[in-house]
Amino acid sequence: MSTSVVPPNERVRSVYRQLSDLLAESDDAFIERGPEALRAATGDDAFFENVETERADGEYTRRLVYREPDGPVVRYMEWPPEYSLMPHEHHGRPCFELLVDGCLFLADMRAEQVDEGEYALETVGTNVCEPGDAGVVDPRTGTDIHAVYSPVRSRSLHVYPDDNHFGIGYVRTGDGDRYARSRFELD
Repeated sequence: MSTSVVPPNERVRSVYRQLSDLLAESDDAFIERGPEALRAATGDDAFFENVETERADGEYTRRLVYREPDGPVVRYMEWPPEYSLMPHEHHGRPCFELLVDGCLFLADMRAEQVDEGEYALETVGTNVCEPGDAGVVDPRTGTDIHAVYSPVRSRSLHVYPDDNHFGIGYVRTGDGDRYARSRFELD
């Protein structure tokens, strides 16, 4: 019995095979060439046949587009206006997002432990994504942490090397600019 999710259409299946091959080659190939492969695929209107996201009201939404066992996962997300997603880690693995519409501000960060269970976060880079732009989380650069801000309603496709059902976020403590790491569940 297969545990594969039925893909919504052939265009999604085709780019998924490309992303899987890149990931099998290396994490580097996955984030260096994956965004362009996804950008090319989404340039074809057929990609979005039966690919949907849920309306984001108050919180962002994540809807599965496609995954296979032991392969990458593609999710379609919607971000409500003026939404900030806490700084969070991506399990030491690379990932990328491609903005479909709207605008996203991404901040890459590094954490430095300053006390038992407390961290200071340093912003080491920012990126403004407009439709067609890709944001990349690249652990090779020492920036496995990022935060996301959506000034307007936005939609993006996120591609992860595996399907984690939890994240590690950084929650501000009562001590000014200090943060504690906290596990949170993902849909």
